Amino acid sequence: MERSGKNMNRIERHANILQLVKERGFIGNDELAKLLHVSIVTIRRDLKALRHQRLITLEHGGVAAADYIDGIVEPLYETKAYIHSEQKQAIGIAAAKLVEEGDTIILDSGTTTACIARHLKNSKLNNVTVITNDLMIGKELCPHPGINVLVVGGILRKSFYTAYGLFTEQFLKQLKAHKAFLGLDAASITRGISALQPEEIAVKQGMMAISDEVILTSDSSKFGLDATYKICDWNVIDRVVTDSAIGKDFRDFFSSANIQLNIVDILESSAKKSNRSSDSANKGGQA
Repeated sequence: MERSGKNMNRIERHANILQLVKERGFIGNDELAKLLHVSIVTIRRDLKALRHQRLITLEHGGVAAADYIDGIVEPLYETKAYIHSEQKQAIGIAAAKLVEEGDTIILDSGTTTACIARHLKNSKLNNVTVITNDLMIGKELCPHPGINVLVVGGILRKSFYTAYGLFTEQFLKQLKAHKAFLGLDAASITRGISALQPEEIAVKQGMMAISDEVILTSDSSKFGLDATYKICDWNVIDRVVTDSAIGKDFRDFFSSANIQLNIVDILESSAKKSNRSSDSANKGGQA
């Protein structure tokens, strides 16, 4: 956590609480307040909000982890955007570099693919078409003069800004893409890719079916997990972009399965970001 709780908004603070609880299993209210530099009253209010989403379990004097992968809920979009945010930003930079002029690509819904869109927005690419079912990605890329955006319609999933359903699936069948960048909830060596929500299955499968290359983009925390709804086996995946904490078992598996692996170094990425901020500050720009 780079910023103190005083400088965090409520959603960012929620994401940091979830990460701390996940890492430790249990953490006391007083320690949370100290780590985030906020009052115990603020922490209790935050914990009640997270319990309402069924993301944590409140215990005497503290909070315990509730593994939402095994349940039917997940953090709200805004909260997810701050979870493993450094990894997502670095993955977004690396994945955006895979896009070439003249490409038609698919950006799946999610906060990691939204980071890809953010870095494409700052690129000088021309004649690129982006197909997406994510309203936030469409909004991000809309101002770019060299990128055409095709937002696939359908039923809008509340609070997650993503379209799904029969209309979405039928629309995708009429399209063709060079590359599909997919997010995921869980991935295991034995079972493949899986999701928390059943409506994601047909949409993701449709995206893969119309793409020449399928690229998984996810931070390493999703690997080694299983969610309820299976999407696909590994034989349809061409490339994985993830961070350097990915386990040796997955590295060896990708090598044996001829799946290309792009690993981003978070420390290196953070250092570059810090250097850019310092340069901007020295020039009188805003950090």
